[in-house]
Amino acid sequence: MSQPISRDQISFEDLFRQHYSALCRIAFYVVEDEEAAKDIVQDFFLYCWNKKDELVINVGFPGYAARSVKNASLNYIKRAGRISFEMTDELVETVADPTDESSENEEIRNAALWAAISRLPQQRRTVFLLSNRDGLKYADIAAQLDISINTVKTHIKLAYQYLRKECGWLVRVISILFFLK
Repeated sequence: MSQPISRDQISFEDLFRQHYSALCRIAFYVVEDEEAAKDIVQDFFLYCWNKKDELVINVGFPGYAARSVKNASLNYIKRAGRISFEMTDELVETVADPTDESSENEEIRNAALWAAISRLPQQRRTVFLLSNRDGLKYADIAAQLDISINTVKTHIKLAYQYLRKECGWLVRVISILFFLK
C-alpha cells in the first residue's frame, strides 16, 4: 500500500514532470483530442496546486492522479455530448476501494469500454446495447428496429471489431498505471 505523499518528499514540480506525459496519454485515450487532453491534465495539476494545503492523498499520487484525470476526461466528453446514455453518471461517480488495484483497473476498463461504445454509430450502438445490455435476441432486435436479422448480425460483428480495436489501448494504460504505482 502506498504511503501518503508529503510536500517534503517530492516537490510539486517533480510530480508534474514525472506524471504529466502518462496522464496526458490517459486523457487522450478517453477524449481523443491532444489539446483537450493537455488542458485536462493541466487543470488537474492547477487544482492540486490550489488545494495543496488541504489535499490529502492516502492512496498514492499516481493512482489518485490517474483516476482524477480519467474522471475529468469522461466529464469532458459527456459535456461535449459524445456520451448520451444513462450509464455515464454511474461510471463517473463510481467509487472503488482505493486499496484494491483490481477494482481500480476494472473501473478504468469499464469507463473506456462505455466511452468506446458511445462513439459507435447510433444504429450500431442501439443494436449492440439491445443485444448486450438488454439481452434481446437478434430476431427481437430486428423486429423492434424493423431491420433484417442479417443487419443485426452485421451491426453486432462490426461493433465487436470496433470495440476490440478501441479498447486495445487498455492493456497499455493498465500497464502504465501498474508501473506508476
